[in-house]
Amino acid sequence: MHKLLIILVALSVTSCFKEKGAQETLSTFIQKRFNGNLDRTEMADYLSGQMKDSVLAMEEEEFDKFSDMSKYKKKTFKITHSNCSEAKCFLTYIISYDQFGESTKDYRVDNKKIAEMVKLEKEWKIENVTNVKTYIDADKTLEIEAE
Repeated sequence: MHKLLIILVALSVTSCFKEKGAQETLSTFIQKRFNGNLDRTEMADYLSGQMKDSVLAMEEEEFDKFSDMSKYKKKTFKITHSNCSEAKCFLTYIISYDQFGESTKDYRVDNKKIAEMVKLEKEWKIENVTNVKTYIDADKTLEIEAE
């Protein structure tokens, strides 16, 4: 009984320090992004390669516009497929969100994307995101002016 207790305590302590997997990293990034909780440095910590370089190179006004998620409300996020090795992971996911105009919901957007994740120094980073398919459901009729 005493040995079992020691094993359970050891397992619970080591599980607290378990590194985040690629799926957890992507999920956390998306949640924080929609909550508006990421400044430039925090956002760059989740990224690598050209994506990270692009975020760090943005002018302040451009970054503020890019990071402003006040017109978007996340509805669902689901990872539908993963293809992972020790150093690289491709995660296919679907994200749905409402996009608001002045005061009302204008669109419901469903995106299917593939995130390419890389493992750098025991941490998963987002290296690239590819849009596969986008579905937009407009609540209002779209007015398009012809020239």
